[in-house]
Parts: sequence; C-alpha cells; structure tokens
Amino acid sequence: ILTTILGIVSVTVIGALFIPHWSAIFYVFIFISVLYVDLLGVLQFSGVTLNSVSYIALVMSIGLMVDFVLHILLRYFESTEPTREGKVKETLRTMGTSIFVGTVSTFLGVIPLAFSSSEIFSTIFIAFMALVTLGAGHGLILMPVLLSLTGATESISVGGRSNHNDEKHRDHTAGVVQKNQIDDDDVL
Repeated sequence: ILTTILGIVSVTVIGALFIPHWSAIFYVFIFISVLYVDLLGVLQFSGVTLNSVSYIALVMSIGLMVDFVLHILLRYFESTEPTREGKVKETLRTMGTSIFVGTVSTFLGVIPLAFSSSEIFSTIFIAFMALVTLGAGHGLILMPVLLSLTGATESISVGGRSNHNDEKHRDHTAGVVQKNQIDDDDVL
C-alpha cells in the first residue's frame, strides 16, 4: 500500500511541475487514484489474485496511467479558447487522436500475450488491456466531460510567452487580414 500511495503522490507532484496550474493537482491525483482502483476492480473481476506479478503490473500501471491524464490536461490548460467547451473541443481535436493512436498501438502490442500459456504473461495481458481500456475511457471520455463542467477558463503560458500576448497577436493579424479583404473587395 505504501508503494501505491508514494507512486500516486509522486506522479501528482511531477504532474504539478509540468502543468503549472493549481487545479491540475486535483485532477491528476483524483484521476490516477480512480484509475488505480478501477484497475484493481478489473483484476479482481478477471480472477487475477494479488501476487508479485500482478503487484508489479499495478505499480507499473501508475506510470502508464499518467499518459492518458497529463496529455489531456496539459493541452487543455495550454488552449487559448475562452470557454471550457471550446478548450475541451480543441484539446480533443489536437490531442485526442494521438491518445487514441497510442491506445490502439498498445492494444496491438499486447495482443500476442493473450495466446500465452504462462500465467505470468496472462496476468500482464489482463492488466495492460484493462489499463489501456480504462485509461483511454477516462482520458478521452470522462476527463473532457469533467473539464467542460469544472475546468479552469484561464490558460497557462506556453514557451515562455503568455497566451494573452498570443491572443493580441492573433487579433492584430485577423484585423490585418480583414482590412486586406476589404481593400480587395473595393478593387473589384
């Protein structure tokens, strides 16, 4: 139990370093904890007993769960969209495909373990399939829904520049484009 708690806490702290917004800590901690409990439930439901192999798979899964959570969160907080719904749509449009492709490739990489007669490989197969299924479901379905309801509307700075300045630059560029379109219409 101590290893699990330390793993979840350390993942949360590292996540807070990469996503410098105070609310990210709560999302990371809650989602990793829920994913871990869900994974324990799936293993129990599948008839996998808690032994050294399943425990190693569970501890490793904490590190793999982070991919589904942090990628969505980081892209959400980097988004310059003004509304929660807009931020979630942009996040799923830009990052959702990458997470889905990672999910499918992990499925394909783990499928050969299903045909193994070894109990060790069978346990790893069940743990990884459950991890990928739960992680993708939570990261691509549950997290976007919760972010659209409770997510922050402000953005974090990207690459040392404030997103506020990026919006000013975009507004200025849009004004130039609109002015050029008006000038082109006047010529016609």
